[in-house]
This record gives sequence, structure tokens and C-alpha cells, in this order.
Amino acid sequence: MMDKFNILLIEDNPADARLIDLYLSEAYDDSSYTLTTADSLTVGLEFIASKEFNVILVDLTLPDSFGLDTFKKAFEKAPETPIIVLTGVEDEKVGLNAMKLGAQDFLIKGKVKGKGLRRSINYSIERNKLHKELSEKTKKLEERSIELLKEKVKLSEAQKLAHIGSWEWDIIADIITCSDEFYEIYGLSHQKTDVTYNDLINRIHIEDREFAKKEIEESHKSGKSFNFYHKILNSENEIRIIHARGEVIRDNQGISIMMIGTGQDVTERIQEEEMEKLAVAATKSFNSVLIANRDGKIVWVNEGYTKLSGFSYNEALATGKSLFEIISNEKYSKEFIFEESILKGKPISFERECYSKTNKKYWVITTITPVLDKKGNADRIIAIDSDITLRKQIEEELMKANQIAEHSLKKGNKALDELIKAKRELEESMKVKEQFLANMSHEIRTPMNAIVGFTELLLKTDLKPEQKQYIDAIKTSGANLIVIINDILDFSKLQSGKITFEEISFNLHGLIKSLTDLMQQNANAKHLILISNVGSKVPKFLVGDPTRLNQIFLNLVGNAIKFTEKGEIKIMVDFVSENDEFTELKFSVSDTGIGIPENKLQNIFEGFTQATNDTTRKYGGTGLGLTIVKQLVELQRGTISVDSKVGEGSVFSFVLTFKKSAEGQKEDGEAVKTEHKHENIEGLKVLLVEDNLLNQILAKKVLSFWNWKVDLAENGLIAVEKAKQNEYDVILMDIQLPEMDGYEATRHIRKLPVPKCDTPIIAMTAHAIAGEAEKCRIAGMDDYISKPFDENVLHEKILSIHKRAELHNNNNN
Repeated sequence: MMDKFNILLIEDNPADARLIDLYLSEAYDDSSYTLTTADSLTVGLEFIASKEFNVILVDLTLPDSFGLDTFKKAFEKAPETPIIVLTGVEDEKVGLNAMKLGAQDFLIKGKVKGKGLRRSINYSIERNKLHKELSEKTKKLEERSIELLKEKVKLSEAQKLAHIGSWEWDIIADIITCSDEFYEIYGLSHQKTDVTYNDLINRIHIEDREFAKKEIEESHKSGKSFNFYHKILNSENEIRIIHARGEVIRDNQGISIMMIGTGQDVTERIQEEEMEKLAVAATKSFNSVLIANRDGKIVWVNEGYTKLSGFSYNEALATGKSLFEIISNEKYSKEFIFEESILKGKPISFERECYSKTNKKYWVITTITPVLDKKGNADRIIAIDSDITLRKQIEEELMKANQIAEHSLKKGNKALDELIKAKRELEESMKVKEQFLANMSHEIRTPMNAIVGFTELLLKTDLKPEQKQYIDAIKTSGANLIVIINDILDFSKLQSGKITFEEISFNLHGLIKSLTDLMQQNANAKHLILISNVGSKVPKFLVGDPTRLNQIFLNLVGNAIKFTEKGEIKIMVDFVSENDEFTELKFSVSDTGIGIPENKLQNIFEGFTQATNDTTRKYGGTGLGLTIVKQLVELQRGTISVDSKVGEGSVFSFVLTFKKSAEGQKEDGEAVKTEHKHENIEGLKVLLVEDNLLNQILAKKVLSFWNWKVDLAENGLIAVEKAKQNEYDVILMDIQLPEMDGYEATRHIRKLPVPKCDTPIIAMTAHAIAGEAEKCRIAGMDDYISKPFDENVLHEKILSIHKRAELHNNNNN
């Protein structure tokens, strides 16, 4: 932290400003900071323009500005200065939104103290400083990375244009690196990063394999380049003809350390076809085509030849030169061409340098194909020249690009190291975010468990009407807060990609009925009619994720009830289509509520969004429900839409495809186990492992209400000792405990002698982030329930797991 820093406080309430000043004097020495106070945004912006501040504290509700607009104006004026937002309790979500726009922190007025204020200021200044340093480093790395990427893209595009792939073989490390185009030519998987010499050799056709190995090995030993053609068998079992070229790189001692080269697919140019048909088609060919007799006398050329060479048809035939003289060069002499192609009756292909009538240089690939008579002797010769001048130019650029890329890569090692470091820092930041969400879940759910639980207990006592009204209000507020917490956590899971979907058989009709029964009480409280209808062609049993489907419906039906004052809500399921494996269904939730303005419909599924500000103030909520619904639908490859009119109501519809269930062919009694409520079993011995005093009292009250004996352990160590000394019917295990956490305690209990090691253990925890239930099962727990817990769910879980344990023991005996 710096020796002395300047603080700007923009606060119109003198009392709140005085409290902040008091907390600052408690948190810091008077000589370590200066405080400037503004009672309006206008005055605050004037101070920002005239003086430099290390941190700004701004109230979002000012005489001349309100809400997020206040922060946006301050942030626009001082984007480099850390800003801490001050909000009221009811504006907490506004503070969160301000952080999304760039605020370093937000503090709730009335709850902030000296230590919290100091921590927020110090954290904001240091975090802002770190962010600036990281931004500068990232900018430099991005600039260097862009240059490298340009070279790589240029190299890749050049290879695609030339239909040529490149490779490098580090002989010492025995590592082969190939370009994308080379992968395509040889039919190798792009994901295969460990290509070996044998991988490439095995792609060569069996007829050419030994020849190719010999050429490469001789080049390796002699240090001379190789240049030959061979056939390969690609991944689709097609025979392709490849022009292979390679160079050897040696060190100062003359030892071969690397080979580099290219492979070009030239199949289309030298395929053995019926050459007479090709000659007829050659009239319209863009390539240059010459036809000569066995002795090489040219008898016909196509328009492609006249355009490429500049010689007219008559000039080409009147030169007196034979085909062999025209196409021969130092490497491919007239004698070689005649012997290797004409006499053997096989096509050959090679590159050659040419000059047009106007002495313009160009390059071609010449394919010589003898047309055989019935006796197998060459009767005519067809020469096809493919213009590769552009490719040659690209190859020259490619060589230069390779040299530049190698030079840049050597110099870029340091930049890459810095990039890796920045990536690690980013990953650490993501871990901090996940840990924050886990802690937030635990710290909020732990007191909420006590609030909701004791509220339920109070409602079971004799209350005056006025008292019951107050308790009902607390219960409703608690339920609303739990919905908000769950929305935030679900949104975080979706953003991090940690949402998973089950593939299990379920009773769709039963799910809709259970959903309707569950939401009926909320509808009755507002005197609304709630009805559901499942189409006659809709299958009863499907395979999918019933929990996620139920979550989607709970959001949509909950919204419908929330935004409807009179009338009815309908839940509809309609058949769309089917095939042998899948069934497509349309689900709808309609209401007669307030409706959504037409200009808001396209944004209604965006995160933290509600139709209007009045909606937020009147009905509350996070604005995440529909975002979660949309993502849950789309992650299951479905679609969702909305149709709405202001004052008339809304219809939310989504379409999903499910696998058909084999259980759909069975009788109802066989398909699904009937859910039922367990009768109470008195006298069960329960070990409650819980360190929070309020949650201890609550759980003991609930468990004692069912006439169960409750023993208490305040931490994991005590729990293990009590499990050693006593026998329990079930253990309720908190996760976050002093001395020893719930996971470790469970592992110790599972190591005890039989039968104590088999005692059923249910996790009862305030952790509710992705993967928590799975972590509990891995640790050895039998079931999982999150806080705040529903006492009916807890009761059913305990009885169900107790009966399973009894059945297991009876079977073993």
C-alpha cells in the first residue's frame, strides 16, 4: 500500500458522509490519507477533473443522478481510478451490476465498518494496480502473438493455394511436425500430434513403400535432397499420387540433424485414364494439352497451350520440333522420357521451366501419358502442362515466410513464457472466483437454514393472527432469497460449463402432475386457476433429465404466478413428431398476467434483465431465471420462444427431443416405482455433526419432534470418536467443520470395523455448488441434502436410507 493516498467521497447524506469519515479515521492513521467530500455527482466530477485520486467512493443515489448511471458517469470521467460503489440493502443487486461494469467493489451502507472499509479500499487499489500491469503485459504479448499468427496464417494459406503440405523431421528427437495441408493430403487426423516416421511410411502404397524408404534413407546418409513420386493409400482407401521432395540439414560436424520437405497431391494430373477421351475433352481444358505420335511429332494442341505459350495452333505444328525436344530438360532428357514412359507404357510427371513466344518465363507440371494400342505398345503421346507459376511464386514466398517464422519463433520464446505466465495468473483468478462462490454459498445458506427452519417451527406453534402474518412474511422472504441464491449459483454453473444432464427413464405425466400439485398452493394464495393438460399422443415414459425439465418448468410457472394478478395459468404438453428412436414435444406455459412490451421481447432472455425497472421494483428477482431456462433448453439441443401482449398475458414455449423409453411398453405398475410417504419410525439414534449453534438447536428440535434420539458432535474429530464408541442408525454430517472436515471424518468412519463402518451417512451442508453431491459420494456418504433443508425431504431421506440399510443387513445375515 502507498504511504499516503487521496480519497474522494461522493455522498449527499451528511450523516452517511460523517460515518465514512469516522470509519476511515478508525482504519487509517490521519497522516496516511486525505478525504475530499462532494455532496452531488456534479461537484464530484469537478473534483475528479481538477485533482488526482487514488480511490473514489460513490453513492449511487444522488440529487443529480441515480443508479447505474451514477457509476457510469464517474467511471467515464475516471476510468483508471478504482471506484467503490455505496448502495442501500435493497440496491445490493445494483452494486453487483456495477461491478460487472467495472467497479472494484460495492459496500452496503449501514453494514460497512472500519475494517471492512479498509479491506475494500486496500483491495481495490492493489487489484486496480495489478490489473493495469497485467493489461500492459497482455497488450505486449498480444502484439507479439499477432505477428506470429500472421506468419502462420500466411504460411497455411500459401500451402492450401499450392495444394502442397510441408513437414519437418527432427532426427535427433525423432519428432515429425506437419502442416495442416500435409495432414489433409495424407489423410491423417489433425488431433494426432505424435506423427512418426512409420506413420508416414505405412501410408505409402505397398508397391512403392520399399522404393520410398530407400530414397529417403539414402538422402539421410548422403545429405543429398530427394525428389520422387509415389502412391499412397489415404484414410478413405483411395490411391493418391504424391510428389515428394526433401532436404537434409547437417550440423558443423556433418551429422544429419533434420530433414525438411514437402508433399504434393498430383493425382488429378497424372491419373491413368482413357487418354483418347481426355484428348477430346482437352479442347475445353484450361490446361495445355499436346498430342504427338510415337516419334514425338506434334499433331494437335488445344487452346490452353496457345494461351500459355503464346504460339498459335499452326505455329505449334509448324515448328518442326518434336514433343521430346519441347518438354525435355537437364534432368528429364529425350532419351529418359522415351525409355521410362513410351517404352514402358507408363505415365511420368515432372516440373519444368518454360518460356513463351514473348520470352516470358513460366513453370508447368508436365504429365506424359502414352496411349497404348491393343498390343500394349505406345501409339500416341499426350502431354498435359499444368501452369504452376503462381505456385512457384508462392513457394518462394513460403521459403521466405519459413525463414521469417523460424527467426520470429526463436525470438518469441520469451514472449510465449510470459503468455504462459499470464494464462496461469488468469487460471488462478478463476479459482479465486470459484472459491468465492463456494464460500458465499456456505456463508449465506448457513444462517438461512436457521431462519427458514425456525420459521417452520414457529408456524407449528399457537400464534396470534398478527404474529402468524409476520412469520408468513419471514417465510416468504426466506423462500425468495433462496430462489435468488439458487439463480446466482445456477447461472455461475452454466457460465463455467459445469452443468451436466442425466439420461434416465422417467414418467413425464407423473412429473407434470407433481409439478402442478407443487405450484397449486402458490396459485391458490393469489386466487389463480392452475391447470395442466398433456396431449393424448404424448408418451408417458421418456429418457432424459427430469430434474432439469422440472427446473425449467418451476422457473416458467413461478414467473407466470408472480406476474399474474387474476385469471389462470396453463401448463401444456403437445406431441410434435417422432421416429423409431426419438420423440419431439412442445411444452408451453401461458398466463393472463401483465405481459411484456414488444420492444423488450428480444432481450427478455438476457442475464440480469427484466422487462422494465417497474417490474424489478414491484416483483423483485435477479433477472436470471429466463437466462437459466434458455441455456438449459439450448444445452439439450432445444429451442425456446415467447409470445406476449401487454395487459393480456404471455406464452413461453420450448421444444425438446427425448429418447423413447422401453418402459413405455410396460404396464403402469411395472414402469415406475410409486412414490409414497414413509411412516415415522420412532427411537432412531442420530449423530448430528454440526458446529453452528443455531443449526444445532434447529436440527435437534426437528429430529426430536419425530421422537428420535439425537447425539451431538461439534467437529469431525469428535464425530469419529463417537462413531467408534456408539452405534447410530444414521449420521447427519456437515462438511465445513473445525479440526476435521466432513469428507475426512467420513473416510475415517468408513475404515471402522463392521458394522460401524456401514452406518448410513447423509451430508447436510450449506455448500451447493456444482459437483458437491458427487464429492460427498466419493468421500463415502450415502446421500446429500443442502441447507436450508426441507424437513419433509430430510425425514424421507433418513427413513429411506435406514430401510435400505436394514434390508442390506438382513440379506447379509
